[in-house]
Amino acid sequence: MTTQPQTTSDSQTLWAPRRTLTLEAARAHTRRIRVLRLLLLMVASSCIGLLVWEFVNQENIEVDDDDPTQSVKMVNPRYSGRTDDGLPFYLTAKEAVRATGDDTEVELVDPVMEFFRDAGTEKSVIVARRGVYDDERKILNLRMDVNLKTDDGYDCDTSHARFFAKSKNIEGDEPISCIGEFGSVKGNAYEILDNYETFIFKNGMSAVLESEE
Repeated sequence: MTTQPQTTSDSQTLWAPRRTLTLEAARAHTRRIRVLRLLLLMVASSCIGLLVWEFVNQENIEVDDDDPTQSVKMVNPRYSGRTDDGLPFYLTAKEAVRATGDDTEVELVDPVMEFFRDAGTEKSVIVARRGVYDDERKILNLRMDVNLKTDDGYDCDTSHARFFAKSKNIEGDEPISCIGEFGSVKGNAYEILDNYETFIFKNGMSAVLESEE
């Protein structure tokens, strides 16, 4: 039995189905691309529309000028100076807050003032929970749990003390309780003068005095 060789037309006939499938796949791929492009255009249009809507409907935002009341916080600040008699004093705190527009006063947290009542004595200390220090006038206003301990044994508790660092005088307009060599004294206001040799209790006082033997 003899076979006749395939002609060129027969070969094209055998490849025709595969070629048809390839064209169909290409057409399907093109359709998918078109659908994806359409979806992307729809998503992009939606995003643009949303942005335009938010821009049109957003509230007017007012930008304030620099606030002069803004503050600067300092951690572990330290101030120093000298009293009228040339002795040093040192003021420290846990932190200090200074208003931007104020170059003289700082608000203090846990302030500690150390000073010398007289030359050659040990240091005296006054502490509080809160304070305001005027660095120009060297005046320290103390509030909350104020305690004064002097080198010669006086121990006073009050809720307000105004300490004049240059003269070392102290005054307060709230009750005070002191113990010392004279005994114990309570007053509703007070002054401490003359290097802590003069205690003046105002607006009524009570005392338990110790007599000298």
